[in-house]
Amino acid sequence: MYIYCDFYQIILKVEFNNLKYGNYLMSSIKDITERFEVTRATLHNWKTTKPKLYKYLINSDDQYEKYREVNIFLETYIKTAQNVAVFAYKEIEYIFNLELVLENIAEIQSIHLTYINTSTKTKKENSEFTLNIYKKLENLNLIEKYIFANKLNTLKEKVKGKKDEKEELLRHYFKEFLTI
Repeated sequence: MYIYCDFYQIILKVEFNNLKYGNYLMSSIKDITERFEVTRATLHNWKTTKPKLYKYLINSDDQYEKYREVNIFLETYIKTAQNVAVFAYKEIEYIFNLELVLENIAEIQSIHLTYINTSTKTKKENSEFTLNIYKKLENLNLIEKYIFANKLNTLKEKVKGKKDEKEELLRHYFKEFLTI
């Protein structure tokens, strides 16, 4: 079965191996009874007495599976993309230290503008260095910008408690973007 997801103006074809229930993906009765610790009889009873709860339990994996498949697609894309490894470690570290706020698609699309504005306000770095990073960010396509921003946001949470592991985490998370 194929589901089409609109992912920021890109149509992705995602295949699911789950069962179909109406217009929804559904979990098996066995999965529900094990995961939510309810008996089959109780679940069957809820089908008539609490149809909304029953429908929710049947479709509980719908969103998780959809986003899981999209994230797998994005990770595969970034690993196979050409000309993405354009940043030096020092540049990635500089961008990370700026703590850019990238919360929606408009901010991600204009990551290069957000970067240059934040860079000019907070850091006094060589202008040639900052402009080179600006050009590299500008040249990333939308999917690459999304992945880059997602990695920045994820890493912010991970580094909070582990300042001493920052370099290792930056190298691991941004390995596709780093030059050798």
